Amino acid sequence: MDFIKKINEVVSSKEEIINSWLHMKQKEVSVPFYTSVDLRVSSNKIAAVDTNIFPAGFNNLSEPFIDRASDLIKDYREKDKKLKIKKVLIIPEFHTRNPFYWDNVLALIRILEKSGLEVKIGLIQNDPYFEYEFKSSSETTVLAQTIQRSNNKVFVPGFYPDLVLINNDFSDSSPEILKGLSQSVVPPTEVGWHSRKKNIHFEFYNKLVEEFSELVSLDPSFFSLTTKLVEDINFDIIEDRERLADLSDKMISKLRRFFNIKDPSLFIKNNTGTYGMAVMQIDKGADILDLNRDGRKKMKVSKGGHLLKNVIIQEGIETIYSNKEPVYYLINCNVAGGFYRINDSRNSYQNLNTKGMYFKCLCLKNECSNCNEFFNPALEVVSKIGSLATGYEIEYLLKKNQSSDESSIKALL
Repeated sequence: MDFIKKINEVVSSKEEIINSWLHMKQKEVSVPFYTSVDLRVSSNKIAAVDTNIFPAGFNNLSEPFIDRASDLIKDYREKDKKLKIKKVLIIPEFHTRNPFYWDNVLALIRILEKSGLEVKIGLIQNDPYFEYEFKSSSETTVLAQTIQRSNNKVFVPGFYPDLVLINNDFSDSSPEILKGLSQSVVPPTEVGWHSRKKNIHFEFYNKLVEEFSELVSLDPSFFSLTTKLVEDINFDIIEDRERLADLSDKMISKLRRFFNIKDPSLFIKNNTGTYGMAVMQIDKGADILDLNRDGRKKMKVSKGGHLLKNVIIQEGIETIYSNKEPVYYLINCNVAGGFYRINDSRNSYQNLNTKGMYFKCLCLKNECSNCNEFFNPALEVVSKIGSLATGYEIEYLLKKNQSSDESSIKALL
């Protein structure tokens, strides 16, 4: 805890400088409407290990955080009055078998309605006149209708939105019905996992970390996340596994030698989203070579049955909270709230985002009336850096979709 206490002291003492820097960065790039950031805190590092541009899990926020998120949306509307947002159409995932996801949608509706917005749910389906009913885990019914399109606007019967809010990561493609709309679409559908790449995100994240660290005179290794892209991997081919194992051993050696990590561990992840699939933790390259048939099968397929092709090797970070890690939710790069992800079947080195996880408020109390007091200055700043990185990532992907000039794209990195 001495490390995080030290970082908090530095961040608190330089709050004005940091806020000025964050404000300047937000002017440089359009940050996503909302993000969620998974944070890991060890005895010598605080890092944003995953940032979601289409976050679910709003149902895990306490009432004070629901209110705070609503207030931030009010601020967003007031600062950008030219948008004149009054009606919002949420485009969710099509999860018929996951009632907890619909708890998330219900919480999102509450947040938006508390901010004074009218909200409907629209689905991208073939039948243009079909209505759906989904049940949340609390047995609350969520009503949704198939969206329709007229010229350059989408709508559901009797409801023309000013803003289309995407809560669907579009792993396969950006849907045609949402392209070229005159309405605002946030976040852009072009940055779903069909085009998003983890290695690109962490390039932007680590560059921002370097800039921030120089600003506050701290070592960037306190916040960075060592990440390497490995392309064209087939876990059934021994030569590919050998290549991946060799690169993993080199990263382990680097973490020991240059970052003084005694027992480093690594994660091998799908480069285009995980969803708990195609993720493995290793302590040495031989762990990859020793994969049995079931292990190789697990690392071959991602969401939707797509064959995994590219992976990242990423530094693992132990959590000082035993089997907990904080998850922060941001609206327009401002922290709205958060919770702990907890997994009693896992230890401090392991991935907690697996079967058996559950969630508790940051204050870890049953009544969360004062949970706004439990924010951590250092974690807030790192979560904002994670959210900022997605802004640069979105800009990169949009320009990449519009241009074939690779040199102009690389200039962004």
